[in-house]
Amino acid sequence: MGYLSTCAAPALETDWVSPMRSSLFTDGNNCEPSYRNIRDAVEGRLYSVRHHCEYLWLFFERYADSEFKVELRNNFNARYWEMYMTTTLILSGYEVTCPKPGPDVGILYRGKRIWFECVSPTPGHPDSPDYVPPPNEGEVYSVPNEKMVLRYLNSISEKYERQYANWVTKGHVSKDDAFVISINPRNIPFDSSDTEPPRILQAGYTVGPLYVVVDRATGSAVRTGYHYRGHIEKTPKAGARSETGEKIEPPKVTTGVFQDRKHDCLSALLCSRVDAANRRGEMGDDFQLAPNPHASVPLPESFRLRGVYYDTKFEGTEYIITPT
Repeated sequence: MGYLSTCAAPALETDWVSPMRSSLFTDGNNCEPSYRNIRDAVEGRLYSVRHHCEYLWLFFERYADSEFKVELRNNFNARYWEMYMTTTLILSGYEVTCPKPGPDVGILYRGKRIWFECVSPTPGHPDSPDYVPPPNEGEVYSVPNEKMVLRYLNSISEKYERQYANWVTKGHVSKDDAFVISINPRNIPFDSSDTEPPRILQAGYTVGPLYVVVDRATGSAVRTGYHYRGHIEKTPKAGARSETGEKIEPPKVTTGVFQDRKHDCLSALLCSRVDAANRRGEMGDDFQLAPNPHASVPLPESFRLRGVYYDTKFEGTEYIITPT
C-alpha cells in the first residue's frame, strides 16, 4: 500500500478534509504552557508546530468528539497523539471510523476490522513511590527503566481490562475484531528515547535487560542475551507495615502481557514517541508495532504500518523476534 506525503497538496482536495473547518486552538489562559506556547507562536519553530497541528486538524476534525478542543488545552500530548494516530491512518489510505463510545479509531484491512485505542502514560502521582520524576538539571542520574515499564503496564491494564472489556460487553466492539493498544510515552520523563530491548517488548514479553558474556582470558564478548524477568517489584512506601507491625512485602506486577494468556484478546501493542514538536520523517516513521503471538484475533499476517514491525516466530519454547 502506498503512503501519501503529509505535505502533498492534492491530499487537501479529498473527501477526508472537513468541509466546515474551525480553528483547532482557542483563546483564553486556562491551558497548559505547551498549548499556549504553540497557539501564540508567531514565528520560529513553534509557529511551524502550530501549522502542523492545524494541518492534522483538517483531516481529524470530523472525527473528533465534542470535548476534543476543550481537553486539548490541558491534556495536549494525549489528545495530540489521538489526532496524530488517526490522521496517519487516513494519510495511509484507510477509511477510518471513530465511534463514540468505543475505541479511538478503527480501520478495515482486507475485511478485518482493526481497532486502535490510544493512551499516553503519565509519570504517576508524585506521592507514589513508583512515580517517575523528571531529572534534576546538572545531576548525574540513572534512568528508572523498570518504573517506566510499570507505567506502560498500568496503561495497558487500564485500557484492556476496563475499557476494552466494557466495549465488548456493550457491543461497541466485536470479539472478532482485532484490538491494538497504541502507546505514546512522551509524558514519562526519560522516555524520549528507547532502550534495549525496546520497552514495548519488555511489557509484552518476560524479557529484561541485556547481558553480555565475556571471555575472561581474552576479554572478548562470547555472546549476548536478555535476562528473564517475569515481574517487576513496585517500590514499597517508606515504613509501610501490616496491622501486626510486620514489614509489607512490595507488590509484584507481572510482565509479559503477550505470554500470560490473560490478554489473548489484545492483538498487538504499538508504540510511538512522536509529539507535536518532535517528529521525524513521514508520519508513522517511528511506529513500533509488536503483534501478540497468542492473540485470539491476530492482526492479518500482511498488515504493516510505517516504522518497525516485530515479526515473531516460535522455535521450540523460545520466541524469535525480528525487527523488520
